[in-house]
Amino acid sequence: MRGLALTAWNERVHAACGRFDTHYDHCQSLFIGDMHQTLVGTTAVAHIRSNASVIAKAARASGRDSSGRCFLVLQQQGSMVIELGDEALELHAGDLALLDFSGAVKMTPGGLFTHVSIPLPGELLKGLDRSRFGKLSTTGVCGQLLGMLVRQVAAGELAQWSCPQDGDGVQRALVALLASVLEYRANDHCPGWQLHEVQSIIRQRLGSARLSPASLAEELGISSRQLYRLFEASGDSVCRYILRERLLKAAQDLRDPVYAHRSITDIASYWGFADSAHFSKTFKAQTGLTPSHYRSRGH
Repeated sequence: MRGLALTAWNERVHAACGRFDTHYDHCQSLFIGDMHQTLVGTTAVAHIRSNASVIAKAARASGRDSSGRCFLVLQQQGSMVIELGDEALELHAGDLALLDFSGAVKMTPGGLFTHVSIPLPGELLKGLDRSRFGKLSTTGVCGQLLGMLVRQVAAGELAQWSCPQDGDGVQRALVALLASVLEYRANDHCPGWQLHEVQSIIRQRLGSARLSPASLAEELGISSRQLYRLFEASGDSVCRYILRERLLKAAQDLRDPVYAHRSITDIASYWGFADSAHFSKTFKAQTGLTPSHYRSRGH
């Protein structure tokens, strides 16, 4: 649903996520509020796109969430700061976060954003340490599987396989992976970054046109020179790695019949190429084929 009026948008959000109210500080006619839900088994996944100024829920509105329902969120595009009580975290494109929305919540997007929100009932989360909820690391095997599953759900890749027998199986699978992923946070303070950790973060950010060595180094809290050295030690470079991974993902989508309806420009943009002409030129230089020729041969 496109271009929802602010009132209608709030009603949709209330129904899907609880008593969150949206504020928009500019001309109402410029407000963007797109939201739809898809079913994966019995799980209603919310796909949200908006340029809201603030999305918030007061603590007194938490009665609806008394069951302890939490949300697994994939920030697909844009960024936002999320305040949960005294804690604040910043999500960028590619980030995964497990968020407890039972108390007061304030989300401040940095402009237009898209994200996907998967509800997880409180009874499935019993035994997990809620003090470790927040932004999730995906550096381990379970983290990679979690990220892959959430992105497949977000892209609708699993819709063709959905059946009534799935029930809450996807939620249970996510929680099983989260049990290990939450343990990664205990090791966040180890000195230095390993190459595979940085590569994992890059793969999460591929869809952002703003991804660059400078922005990555700033996020990691290291100098650009340290970042370059990390890749040079393996005979690679951070720029080549980013380009190679983007081309690989774009090539996979061009071959995939599921994405046959998407234009080459859309696929290029999705994987962080701001200029479709540059994408075509680079793609041909790497594969020897234009994207359109590659797509026709792949099918």
